[in-house]
Amino acid sequence: MTDHPRDACGVVGIYGVDGAASLIALSLHALQHRGQESAGVVTSCDGVFHCHKGMGLVSAVFARGEAENLPGAIGIGHVRYSTAGGSNLVNAQPLVGRYIHGQAALAHNGTLIAAKRLTYTLGATGAFFQTDADSEIFLHQLAQEQASTEDEIGQVLTRVGPAFSLVLLFADRLIAARDPYGFRPLVLGKLRDGYVAASESCAFDQIGAAFLREIEPGEMVICSSGACRSFFFCPPGHPHARCLLELIYFARPDSLVFGEMPHLFRQRSGRALAAEHPAEADIVVAIPDSGMSAAMGYAEAAGLPLERGLIRNHYVGRSFIAPGQEARAAAVRMKHNVVREVVRGKRVVLVDDSLIRGTTTDALGRELRNAGAREVHLRIACPPTRHPCVYGVNFPRREELLAHNRSLEEIRSHLHMDSLGYLSLEGITGLFSESSSFCTACWSGRYPILDEEIPL
Repeated sequence: MTDHPRDACGVVGIYGVDGAASLIALSLHALQHRGQESAGVVTSCDGVFHCHKGMGLVSAVFARGEAENLPGAIGIGHVRYSTAGGSNLVNAQPLVGRYIHGQAALAHNGTLIAAKRLTYTLGATGAFFQTDADSEIFLHQLAQEQASTEDEIGQVLTRVGPAFSLVLLFADRLIAARDPYGFRPLVLGKLRDGYVAASESCAFDQIGAAFLREIEPGEMVICSSGACRSFFFCPPGHPHARCLLELIYFARPDSLVFGEMPHLFRQRSGRALAAEHPAEADIVVAIPDSGMSAAMGYAEAAGLPLERGLIRNHYVGRSFIAPGQEARAAAVRMKHNVVREVVRGKRVVLVDDSLIRGTTTDALGRELRNAGAREVHLRIACPPTRHPCVYGVNFPRREELLAHNRSLEEIRSHLHMDSLGYLSLEGITGLFSESSSFCTACWSGRYPILDEEIPL
């Protein structure tokens, strides 16, 4: 159980660099925060595909140098958290298929909002699905439409629809593409004489690649014949809806995402939070690690010292399930330990970037009081999450969201906090000059695009 949104996936593609598989595996280490369920790499060498993937972390999947055995100067990689499809090896990506134009492989970040409808349509025409991951729809559409040119592939991407940022591998080509709304991030880099595409720029830093630019919404970048060229498969002026949770929580603090560095953005959100919801307090404490940047901004704006009142144990798995109050409290203590000498007798502002179920946050409030904190004032650096995401964030069902059908006072009482403050929607969108280009559906309930088959 977690109080945070569960991560999206991470993708990497490399073109024109010898030893591509080892470089991709290194890049995936930098994107491990985006998915911890499975990892995989596929390369192409002399028109033949080579693949290795498995369940678990990148360090486990490639523990015995498997990447060194995948030849080729072109390839793609993926780390997965299942937003659609079960957590098992058959759904691990990249997915590989063969059609009339040869082999193709795909690594996809996002959730296809039309997946149910498209799966039914494909099945009715005889498609035989090997997985229950929505990503497989891309391969079936490529095969059914016999798409190989950039125009044809662009038509497939348009027909499948959002949400996606993906890398496609063919025998001698790498294609990186982002849906016209731009829900999920994708960036382009340069490495020696070749090119790299990845979900975040931190993947470039891992292998010494240089950041070039963001791949634009509705853009395909095609790497072939030793060069990269760009092709837009959507009309100009298409509205954008970049996921703000990428900046608030998902992206690594040191990445470049949507033209922003998440660490600096989170500091700004913390300063805005302090302006909207000041507290009579002695210290500011972050819920580590995700709340640290916002807590820094809050403390700076409030003129309060930032203290390490909570220490996180990085070696506790994310899947620890704890039935019962005592077991849940033990699970919280396994993951976060209160520094008693720091909080004893103090009025504490507890800062985090987001709040989903509230289970851990409730327990942390109790632990802080048990350690001697006089008061605990909770501050969240984004608005209340009241609606599910359908674009690639695996939120729980609406009924599991703490803020669903609860007033702020009811949430405060439920969490046993002395006070509660969320950064307002106006406050967080006001941090941008073009706030209309971001998706705020999980807070506002205003979805940029929906499919008729999606239950909300």
